[in-house]
Amino acid sequence: MRMKPSLEFVDAEAIAVACRAAAERAGASVAIAVVDDAGGLLHLQRLDGAKAHAADLAHRKARTAAALGLSTAILEQMARDGRLVGTDVLALGGGLPVIRAGQCAGAVGVSGSTSEVDDAIASAGATLVA
Repeated sequence: MRMKPSLEFVDAEAIAVACRAAAERAGASVAIAVVDDAGGLLHLQRLDGAKAHAADLAHRKARTAAALGLSTAILEQMARDGRLVGTDVLALGGGLPVIRAGQCAGAVGVSGSTSEVDDAIASAGATLVA
């Protein structure tokens, strides 16, 4: 039987804390979502001032990153270059896979600021438990 690493709640909580600290340092009002390797939501928070739709977008970014094992910033660039057409993924920066033992164990998604800022905030959490 193949065993695959997957994030647990304690991991999701630590990731969210690191992302929140990064968001506060950046002065960004964002939503933060953490999912397991199957894209199931483990943790979601919407910081004060973040728009309501940011929570949904953060979750979608995290699910996309977990499903593909790719940064959504890569997908955003592919879409800008015209190389990503007709797919059902969210191609906006801010979604990063969390890699353990060379495999995607889950992902974090951040939404509410620019793609670059969202991506930097997500990175603070994604690299925490890797």
